[in-house]
Amino acid sequence: EQVLNAYALDQHRSLLDVGGGNGTFAVAAAQRSPQLRVTVLDLPPVAERARDHFAEAGLESRATAVGGSFLNEEDFPRDADVISLVRIVHDHDDEVVLQLLRNIRQVMPEDGMLLLAEPMAGTPRAEAATTAYFGLYLYAMGQGRPRTADELRLLLDAAGFGRVREVATQTPLLTRVLLAYPGR
Repeated sequence: EQVLNAYALDQHRSLLDVGGGNGTFAVAAAQRSPQLRVTVLDLPPVAERARDHFAEAGLESRATAVGGSFLNEEDFPRDADVISLVRIVHDHDDEVVLQLLRNIRQVMPEDGMLLLAEPMAGTPRAEAATTAYFGLYLYAMGQGRPRTADELRLLLDAAGFGRVREVATQTPLLTRVLLAYPGR
């Protein structure tokens, strides 16, 4: 809800939610924007759960789930004009994140956009809370790292995204949103 309140998907035709799990974000996006087709890309057993979730929500006619790896460019569907990463990149180390962003850039149309939603390090007036959150969470995960918006911008630039802008959210401690566009 934080992401969809910050950025309306009404002007888009097709959303690819990478690492979208059981489709929670994709279902919410489809319900909020009735013209939107949605696809989840996640590991095959997880994609199966997303298919079930789409069926339960009555979205089979405009929702699909693809089993694959976001580290394999060939697994990506190529028809989305908006691609989302919701709470994905902080779970992974820089090399994995850079490969993921490069894969997204390769499959994204020139008029496409990446919507990256994350809790981010360095959130003004929340530094102590984000440090504690990331410390515990990433210790349990055994990988990943907190990144500031500027660190994410550097990774996006290295992957071929030319323009990045931040969109304000209601609770930046929990979710901040960056929109990234192809080009140099």
